[in-house]
Amino acid sequence: MAPPARRRFDSTWLPFGMIIGFVVGIGMGLRVIDSLWISAVVGVLAGAVLGVLLGLRGGGDALTRDEDAEDDEYRRLHGDPRPGERR
Repeated sequence: MAPPARRRFDSTWLPFGMIIGFVVGIGMGLRVIDSLWISAVVGVLAGAVLGVLLGLRGGGDALTRDEDAEDDEYRRLHGDPRPGERR
């Protein structure tokens, strides 16, 4: 697996997007198309797109860098080992 700094896509969002899209797609599709199967397929596809869009990361993730800097500062002040290090 690539280090978190190099990953451009967080696949954790994909199932959430697909579930949300499936539910919303069926609800909206039944009102518009009046076909359960077509609305379910459209909902899953729309949900997959939503999951991918939520999972995409920008090139410069400033929040992660700030969190890492705070973590490093805490470890420096309190003497905690970095992940994977032993005392």
